[in-house]
Order: sequence, then C-alpha cells, then structure tokens
Amino acid sequence: MALAAVLMLGACRATGGGYIDEPLPGGPVNVFQGKADFGFNFTCEMAKKRPMIKGTITYHDNPSTLFPKGIRIQGTVDPFFLEGVTTCDDAAVYAGVEGIPVARFEGNYRSQDSTLANVKSGRFQVDVFDQGEPGSPAFFDGDQFSILLTGGPYPAYTRAGYIEGGNIQVED
Repeated sequence: MALAAVLMLGACRATGGGYIDEPLPGGPVNVFQGKADFGFNFTCEMAKKRPMIKGTITYHDNPSTLFPKGIRIQGTVDPFFLEGVTTCDDAAVYAGVEGIPVARFEGNYRSQDSTLANVKSGRFQVDVFDQGEPGSPAFFDGDQFSILLTGGPYPAYTRAGYIEGGNIQVED
C-alpha cells in the first residue's frame, strides 16, 4: 500500500499556500462565492531509520449557497513509511516518477467551526501541481490546487483551480 501511495505522490516534499478565486460567472460550479484560502506542508522525514511521509493542511472556503457558514478545516496527512527505501532522497527515485512536480496526499480532517465540534471527522484528498514560479514566462498557467472532502461535516465537497495568489513548491 505504501508503494502505491508513493507512486501517486511524485514528490517527497510539497509546501504551499494561497487561494483559488471564485469560478467564472455562469460556470458549471456556480455555487461558490469568493475565494478559498489554503496552506499545507507535506514532507518526508526519517523516523525509526526509515523515511516517513507526514504533514498538515488548513483550508477555508467563504460562505456559499451550499455552505452558508463557509468551510473551515484542519487536516493531518496520514503518516506512512516508505518500505524498501533508506533515505528521503531515494524515495522519489524508488517511486519511478522523479522530476514530476505533482503531489497527492490524504488524511483526516476536522471542522474548525465550534458548532460542528461533535461531528465526526472526515477524509480529505489534496492534489497540487507546481508549474513554476509566479511571474514566469507568458506560457505559465499557474500552480494548481484541488481538494476533495468526504464524510464528516462537509461530505462530498470538492473545489479546484489555478491559484490566484500564493505559490506551491513540489520537490523530489
């Protein structure tokens, strides 16, 4: 299972923060109003003489027609060990996707809304794509961020887009 997760990651370190803006008016996902802010870290650290993946995410979406109070979560990446790998530097090579600036990480989330404190936690999946530095040449379309929440207080929530402000860094 750890090998399958690494194959999907493509990286051993990803950090970022910023926001995605509201969809274009009249678009297929016209239920969101305003921007959604995020910040995350996802790293490989040595633990028990083996590389271990871990991290956190904070995500805030403005109130919308589906979620009048907005969405405010704090999540923890599922920690897992990379079997058969002895250093974090070797982890991306072991996965066979070295050099691809994309990361996927999953874990549990809880709402930061105190009125939902008694609601069970849910699961999140985040995909990020690092397409260079802000201000890059004209072909630069921007870094991308997507989040999927299942279960918990925000079941079946998803949102994605190019980040309008901030930066995502994905490293092997």
